[in-house]
Amino acid sequence: MVKAYYVHRHISRLLKGFTVDSQLPLALITESFVLVHLTGMAILVGAFIANMRAKTNFPFTLMVWGASIQLFTGTILVGLAYMGDDAPDNVKITVKTLLATGALIAAILGSKRQSHGDTKLQPFFHTAGGFAFINLIIAVLWNAELYA
Repeated sequence: MVKAYYVHRHISRLLKGFTVDSQLPLALITESFVLVHLTGMAILVGAFIANMRAKTNFPFTLMVWGASIQLFTGTILVGLAYMGDDAPDNVKITVKTLLATGALIAAILGSKRQSHGDTKLQPFFHTAGGFAFINLIIAVLWNAELYA
């Protein structure tokens, strides 16, 4: 007999009675995207909080990357939510998408203006960071069960 046959029999004996949940792959993919989504949020909000008092040299490149990650992974997470059993709240998703898009646009405009040597960049920085921070608050508190 072939050696691979014995290996296959050994593995099938080990796995006998072991069942795999059909939702496991989708849950694993979803949780992976949640991890990347939260990383984008940490980059965006962290760059904002760390440089909130700065007058020059704003980290717009980091903010563009963080906002891009957030928007991309958020869109994928909404699609994955529709593939699963729980459909997301469309009003919440619309508000969060508008805020994330606003943060991305403000970061891109600030980055472009900073590369051209403009000095009045604080409004772009605070708009991008403010939108990101509001987006974070909405993500946490929109459906929160707050007890008195």
